[in-house]
Amino acid sequence: MRIGFVSPDHLRDWHGTTRLIDLLATELSTRGHDIVLIAKGGRASSKIPVSARTYPHDLIEMDWEDTRGREAAARALRESGIDLCVASVGGKQILRLPSLLKGSAIPFVFADPHDPRVRTFADWQPYESYGALACTDAIQTLLPEYLEFYPAPLRSRVRKIGVPAPPPADVDFQVRRTKKAHTIIAVGRLNETMKRFSLLLRAFALLHEDFSDWNLKLVGDGPYWEFYHEMTRQLGIADHVEFTGALHDPAPHYQDADIFCSPSLIEGFGLVFGEAAAFALPLVGYHFCAPAASFVQPGMGMLARECTPQSLADALRALMQASPEERERMGVRAREAMQSRFRADKVYDAWEKLFWDVRKQTTETGETTLDRIWRNAVDNDAQPSDARLRHIGEEWEGFGPDSALWTETVLESAAAEITLRDDPMTAAEQTVLDREAENTRLRCELIRLRQDYSALAKKYEALQRQLHTSSGRRSRR
Repeated sequence: MRIGFVSPDHLRDWHGTTRLIDLLATELSTRGHDIVLIAKGGRASSKIPVSARTYPHDLIEMDWEDTRGREAAARALRESGIDLCVASVGGKQILRLPSLLKGSAIPFVFADPHDPRVRTFADWQPYESYGALACTDAIQTLLPEYLEFYPAPLRSRVRKIGVPAPPPADVDFQVRRTKKAHTIIAVGRLNETMKRFSLLLRAFALLHEDFSDWNLKLVGDGPYWEFYHEMTRQLGIADHVEFTGALHDPAPHYQDADIFCSPSLIEGFGLVFGEAAAFALPLVGYHFCAPAASFVQPGMGMLARECTPQSLADALRALMQASPEERERMGVRAREAMQSRFRADKVYDAWEKLFWDVRKQTTETGETTLDRIWRNAVDNDAQPSDARLRHIGEEWEGFGPDSALWTETVLESAAAEITLRDDPMTAAEQTVLDREAENTRLRCELIRLRQDYSALAKKYEALQRQLHTSSGRRSRR
């Protein structure tokens, strides 16, 4: 089978979704399938760009941000010869796929890279998103806990397939038991929107005076690098926090750690949980984070029940006070559970079966779900455009901005924001330092706005040239 993976960031960044696509594409290639990577062009935004790596797969670069780009992208997909399109896209990009694949007869599988609740509170246009999902032939979701967050009419086509667990690492438990200094490790992009490292820094600030032999290590890079450095200074923990930057191989740092902590409130799967478990580290996270709640079962680590720094500090304290032997037992249980639930060959088998089932279904019906929706739209004299996606989604009550699920999610997120007011950084006697921290945050925001402005300016100039050329042609006629 010739399988096309739509992974927009594949030439730009290196994160959980691109890593999963990389693993899956490589494994399916060894199983005899042809792989086509479909990504947006442009320079890398990460210090470890995927574009710096060599791939044995075919590559299609495309841009679907404007009308001309979408027409070219649709044409490229039709001419690619793929038997199946697997799209793993975030945000509003899911809305582009129906128009790109319309009329192509290519089956459409959505590999959902996120906790589905993100669609309801992160300005993802939930009704349109659900309409786009209605056009799929199958949906892959990362955890069984996510099934209830899809509208009932979609659930029959959802497959629950996780991420293959890394092989167990060779851990020197004797060294871990006898060392004098201890480390909490957190790994991920330094992006406050989802990763919420500020909560971990604040939690560690509540602990470091009682645990002077413990340090915190953050592995990763991102737009909040400067802000988090300033935070450690504000909180008085700079001497106890190490920033490693982005790393090709974080294994030595997992090896040297004693506890793994993910402060995220929202994750899709959280590959870092599997990586940490491979090194037999006890796991800590927030109960509201679905992967943390799923992976951190009793005896494998600790869950913070409230979305606050204090609750996370309490969870970490329990493990920091435990003996090295008890932490080791927890880490080994976490590793065994991960290996059992997400054994690599079983995960890859499930993916391959999903793809064959979709191809068989399309062959038997003679058309894709997307083409059937648009054919019915034409038959009913409805306009077969992307605007129809909203109307499809609106038919499913209880999953839009007025739903109980949406309300619960927003309240949890808001609670986490409100707790920041009780943080040491906002104490009355530190108002000057708070202003410095706020200025640092604003500088980070300004950098991003400048980047957005630069991109828009270039697009504007290109459109101006296009208009000028077009006007010149008309005048000559």
